[in-house]
Amino acid sequence: MLNVERRFKKRIKAGRIITIAIMLVLFVLAYIEFKIEPSIMDLTEIKAQTLATEAINTAVNNALERSKFTYADLADINYTSDNSVGSISINTVNVNKFKADVSLETQNQLEKLQHREFNYYLGDLTGFELFDGMGPSLVVQLNFSSSVETEMKNKMESAGINQTQSTLEICVCAEIFLTSDEEYPNVVVKTSVPVAQTLIVGDLPDYYPVQRYW
Repeated sequence: MLNVERRFKKRIKAGRIITIAIMLVLFVLAYIEFKIEPSIMDLTEIKAQTLATEAINTAVNNALERSKFTYADLADINYTSDNSVGSISINTVNVNKFKADVSLETQNQLEKLQHREFNYYLGDLTGFELFDGMGPSLVVQLNFSSSVETEMKNKMESAGINQTQSTLEICVCAEIFLTSDEEYPNVVVKTSVPVAQTLIVGDLPDYYPVQRYW
């Protein structure tokens, strides 16, 4: 009878241990899903935006260095008979050529980021500084495929009496597809890079917009 009671108690103890172990595993899985995974997604999006912005800036600089375009190559300032500014027109051929070059170069730069790996220590994702740099390393690999749109913007700013600074900027909008299985949301990166500028002397028409897109 005593042996039966002992076996029964051992079974109860073993059952409790198994139950506790299962509960711990479920807790860890729930913590990973609701705490760790969102942290990884947030950090990955931030890093992806930073890398994409750097890639766009590099692409614009490379395209500008190849084209050697100046303000006069991209836009013409037309004056009226009384020497006031009548309009600013663009050189459609050169602007479209430059936009196409920037788009292609941006795609090329972003392709270099394909299969980029990010490493995170599990301790860094807990939110507790005590565990920073501790635990196993988690690896996230991204594809960095993208679609790119460009447009030219003319930004007008006052530079003194009867003086206006006209700055041509290339605006690049890149939608980055981080993974092929939609595990991470797409990242949209928008940035404007100055391309050329000039100082306009003379009165501008009252209706002339402060910013104009082409």
